[in-house]
Amino acid sequence: MMGGQRLRVFIMVLGMAVGIASLTLIICVSSGAYAEVMDTVNRQGPDLLQVRPGTDKQTGLPSGSREVVSLVEEDAEAIRQHVGNIRAVAPVKDRKEVEVKFSDQFTLTRIFGVIPVWAQIRDFGPSKGEFISDQDTTYAARVCLIGQTVKQNLFGDTDPVGQTIRIKEVPFTVKGELKGKGISSAGRDRDNRIVVPITTYTKRLFRDIHLTQIVITVADTDALDRTVEDVRALLRERHRTAEGEPDDFAMRTPQDLIDLAYGTARSLMNLLTGIAAVSLLVAGIVITNIMLASVSARKNEIGIRRALGARKRDILNQFVLECLIISIMGGLLGITLGFVGSLVLSSLEVASSRITPLALAAAFASCCVIAFVFGIYPAKRAANQNPVDALRT
Repeated sequence: MMGGQRLRVFIMVLGMAVGIASLTLIICVSSGAYAEVMDTVNRQGPDLLQVRPGTDKQTGLPSGSREVVSLVEEDAEAIRQHVGNIRAVAPVKDRKEVEVKFSDQFTLTRIFGVIPVWAQIRDFGPSKGEFISDQDTTYAARVCLIGQTVKQNLFGDTDPVGQTIRIKEVPFTVKGELKGKGISSAGRDRDNRIVVPITTYTKRLFRDIHLTQIVITVADTDALDRTVEDVRALLRERHRTAEGEPDDFAMRTPQDLIDLAYGTARSLMNLLTGIAAVSLLVAGIVITNIMLASVSARKNEIGIRRALGARKRDILNQFVLECLIISIMGGLLGITLGFVGSLVLSSLEVASSRITPLALAAAFASCCVIAFVFGIYPAKRAANQNPVDALRT
């Protein structure tokens, strides 16, 4: 069959390859998305607590709102002074899509107003130069650190340290470059940012008094849940939130990120697995129909083998084995296509993907299952052929 009916074999291999490629790609993308969020959690550490304005726990923003104003710097200071088990607290302000210029070059970036300890909390210190100092914060100095994307857009291969850029037409001296961080799990470029002292941000740029977040590290991770409740109680008291009313802020712990990653990966896996299952079902149906047609075309061969002493079991095993070989051939092609597709998606930064042994094992298992499930009926039809009738055709 495999040598004499190449077109049919090719169609079966192609159908199987499409289904297995879909399955492989799905597993790689799902595994990559989950692993990226877990890497983010591990980089940030298990001791990080984030407080954001708004009521929605996932986004920090209430439904339909673009700007939320419920946190101020005094809230961060109150947490530092009155909540136990706190190692460090950093208020943060930021503004998106701000135009920054250097000479005749310009770019749109995100401006962060922070205090010096923020670099340690978020592991976002300088790769070159110096970070913001306490003195910079005290005197609202016009200094900044730029991310790697901003550096490339404005300076190319030139050293930016000591150069003067203009943020909203206000001159700033570049004090250093931030460590490269790449793309976040949400698809944001974490290197497209500029960091300035929070006092400079407020007095010289945007006049915002409200925070976009407060980042906290705890001393004892075993007491994290207790610390979360203490912070919640303090902020509700400061914001005069009545009993029974929802918080006007949202807190996120590393476990929240893990749960979100797991839930997202599971939902994505369930959705895409359904798509892959349909592809594999179609491939199985194609294999069944083509093998049934092959049984009809090979009646003489079956009759001759039976006349020479082959048993029904031999014919059955022959056709099942042929189906298994074809399925594995299609599976190998599909696995290759799936792995190549996952690498392409990663290189284009369309989606994070990771090649795992699970993808290989699932693809091989699917090939075997489809071969037996969809090949057994045509194999039985071939085995049950009457030798006399088969030789007459």
